[in-house]
Amino acid sequence: MAARGRSRSWTRALLPVLLLWPVAAAAGGPPDVAVKATYLYKFAPFVTWPGADAPPATPPAPFNVCVVGDDPFGPLLDRAVAGQALGTRAIQVMHIDSIGPKSNCDIAYLGGSRTESVADALRAVRGTPTLTVTDEDDPSGIIAFAMVDGHVRFRVDQVQAQQNGLVISSKLLSLALSVRSAPSQAQP
Repeated sequence: MAARGRSRSWTRALLPVLLLWPVAAAAGGPPDVAVKATYLYKFAPFVTWPGADAPPATPPAPFNVCVVGDDPFGPLLDRAVAGQALGTRAIQVMHIDSIGPKSNCDIAYLGGSRTESVADALRAVRGTPTLTVTDEDDPSGIIAFAMVDGHVRFRVDQVQAQQNGLVISSKLLSLALSVRSAPSQAQP
């Protein structure tokens, strides 16, 4: 019975990905871009940020999904998050040229640009509570998208997540193609 409940919740979480394929086709974009756009904000419920136990601010600050540098999503991401919230925090999209520790990005898709490479962006937010997302051809963020048999999948780097103070749910880890974990400490 518990497995059926988990299956339904995953179906509900991934249903927007399936529903966005026609939107991508109508917008002239490839379906993988729509899937990536949806994944970006759907990762949020499966990540715990530092201070998550603190009382919420009044009014609550928005939950910022940033697209840093080149933007492959166009209006798809903005449409996908319209009206969405993470708890009491409205999800908003920010399009920025470069990123730093004070950018206020909860999730950052790092597209790279002439002014800031993906590697530079990763260094700029190392140690900050930012979930970094990259494509497989770039230096890997905490989550790196990968295309496998025509489907968007992802890899997770737990080491980077820990460096940024983030905890990734085992549910999300179970869907990853691979998980890079810190070597376990051998007990004497």
